Amino acid sequence: MRFKCDGGRWYHTPMAWLKAQDEKSTKWVKEQIDILNQKGWYHSIQLPDGQVIEGVQSIDHLKARIGRFPIPEDLTGKRVLDVGAWDGWFSFEMERRGAEVVAVDCVDMEKFRIAHQLLGSKVDYRVLDVDELSPATCGRFDIVLFLGVLYHLRHPLLSLERICQLTRDLAAVESFVIDEGLQPGPPVIEFYETNELGGQTDNWYGPTTACLLALCRSAGFVRVELGEVVKQRAHVTCYRRWEPPPPNPAYAPPVLKAAANNRDWTNRFPKNKDLYVCCFFTSQEQGLTTKELRLELDGYGVPALTAATQGGDGWQANFWLPSGLDPGPHEVRLRTVNSLYSNAVPIEVLPAANSPIPF
Repeated sequence: MRFKCDGGRWYHTPMAWLKAQDEKSTKWVKEQIDILNQKGWYHSIQLPDGQVIEGVQSIDHLKARIGRFPIPEDLTGKRVLDVGAWDGWFSFEMERRGAEVVAVDCVDMEKFRIAHQLLGSKVDYRVLDVDELSPATCGRFDIVLFLGVLYHLRHPLLSLERICQLTRDLAAVESFVIDEGLQPGPPVIEFYETNELGGQTDNWYGPTTACLLALCRSAGFVRVELGEVVKQRAHVTCYRRWEPPPPNPAYAPPVLKAAANNRDWTNRFPKNKDLYVCCFFTSQEQGLTTKELRLELDGYGVPALTAATQGGDGWQANFWLPSGLDPGPHEVRLRTVNSLYSNAVPIEVLPAANSPIPF
């Protein structure tokens, strides 16, 4: 939204269409920064006594943003991570719903700490860059909020992979896009070397909506669902797990024969290598494609990249080995949309420095 002041009262006018190398876009962004400097807060914060600290984004606007994701009102017993928390409205809202919340930002935001104190909050606030986030530094979370962050990062796919590692159930991804929905043609992304977008040097990328969805899938999320695209902001819900198996399967489960390293055909995988897991299985079904397959690693879904018949009832399906796996044993299994899960077979992730496999 665009804000203007009339006698001390702020009201909304339509925002500019944001695009690179555009004078109107740069002027609009500068106006927003000036407004932020005048108001002091980006997020509005409602205090326990009902008073509201007015920010650039109103309470209603913030509620609408989070309302575009299927996040339950009751989060009791859930753990939530808010990446790029800024003034903290989303962190405090998740806490209000009953979650244990960790909030991170790349700089120490004074306004967050003020709101934290005024609200009597117990949110765990940490100053970390996205590339410092890992299960080792902050654990794993049922829900991860990744709102308005992706296009500010130099390595978007790597960042989404990290978000995927941290997520147990779903990640709420909101990002700037250069279109207003799914458009014909291949997924593309613009790269901004300096300040091409809005005169800001921290805007690095502008994906199309189709590209944003493809990035989320490639990062390891197995169900990627597009919600609304509002004023060049796409809202994407990314799930780690497949939908439940069918209650009345039409076919018997596949039989998984082996899960092998694509380089040496063993079941051992050196950590931090760009490797693929080749699954060899039999199935009663014919004409299988990647769309019908549901592969899992340690109970989390993994997208199938290829599916090929091996003759008769034999099949091969490959998936990318997710980054960030701990050394030690892991289990692979699979099913189809028409069956229950197969047997599980083991693979082993080897410590990177002690790998006996030459590469």
